[in-house]
Amino acid sequence: MSVLAQLRRLLARRPWLYWAAVGALALMIGVLVAQATSRVEAAKESWGETRTVVAALVDIAPGDSLAGATGPRELPAPMVPDGAVTEIEPAATATQRLAAGEVVVMHDVATVGGPRALIPDEWLAVAIAEPVGSGVRTGNQVSVASGGVVIAADGVVVGSVGESVLVAVPAAEAPQVAQAATSADIALLLKG
Repeated sequence: MSVLAQLRRLLARRPWLYWAAVGALALMIGVLVAQATSRVEAAKESWGETRTVVAALVDIAPGDSLAGATGPRELPAPMVPDGAVTEIEPAATATQRLAAGEVVVMHDVATVGGPRALIPDEWLAVAIAEPVGSGVRTGNQVSVASGGVVIAADGVVVGSVGESVLVAVPAAEAPQVAQAATSADIALLLKG
């Protein structure tokens, strides 16, 4: 007779052995869960005190309002990045893309709304009516070319005005971009 058949026969005659084995197994699992829980609590306590910071609840695009798209999140103090924001003003907008769950830091927030919120310091925005649309969107990194030459290597799309795309470029390059924008010989080159 096979071992499995003998075991079934033994358990059929003495059901208390079956229930004793089930109880012992349940007790072992309970002990393992309690140990794991205490290790998690010990690790949590080893991080020290927690801080409440603002984090993105959903993916946020540049220029989007942060009100309603962010919320409080408790993190251990060592995990809080420098410049983490603890509260959001109602008019605050995102200056760059934020992923859901990401902690919002000061350079992610602009207190003025609209395109001005996305213009970096020391940069100026120029309206460019593209003769051939490039399909750029707010927040895209671009270069500006005219006459087959790049006249502004760094730029960021900060919005649109009518049919024109509003592009922020370094202040030193803004006059040349503005001059080229008056002609039909201008193109926005989308960066990857």
